[in-house]
Amino acid sequence: NTLANLRVLIGTDPQRAQAMLDRLIAFLRSTLDASRTATLPLASEFDRLADYLALMAVRMGPRLQVALDLPDELRQLPMPPLLLQPLVENSIKHGPDLTNDSVHIVVKASKDGDRLWLEVVDNGKGCSDVIHAMANGGIGLRNVRDRVQLLYGERSSFTISSPEARGFHVRIGLPLERSPEPELETHRRP
Repeated sequence: NTLANLRVLIGTDPQRAQAMLDRLIAFLRSTLDASRTATLPLASEFDRLADYLALMAVRMGPRLQVALDLPDELRQLPMPPLLLQPLVENSIKHGPDLTNDSVHIVVKASKDGDRLWLEVVDNGKGCSDVIHAMANGGIGLRNVRDRVQLLYGERSSFTISSPEARGFHVRIGLPLERSPEPELETHRRP
């Protein structure tokens, strides 16, 4: 979709096409860099989301409303890369419906004691049974949940809700004490 939009813009608005291409290059570079590391600063994750959302804004125009809330004191905290991306993509993919074609997304980071809280909230379609949705779809949600569980085990939390079956609210709790390392079982031979 991004390349198709870019192709059209080249002929109609070259300056906007160049800005979009710059965002796409930044997004692809940062995504490639992030795929090569176990953790990155929370600010890098938010920057990558901003690049991605800027690309989506070209496609969706004013229908896409976004708020990124990252307090300065949390900017350098380590987190697994590309953790929030699938959640934001879900908000855009599943957000618009017949009654509401605009998408409002809030991505927020906060700290409470020894926990980092990451939240993605949207106004999309939602669902009346999030457990059923996770079991019978929700590939992006399941992948994020499973990744958090693998990296942090019982020290993490992952919750989703859809209040009154409108929109989605995903909340991830991560421990702050150290960088994540997969919790793998070790088996010793007798």
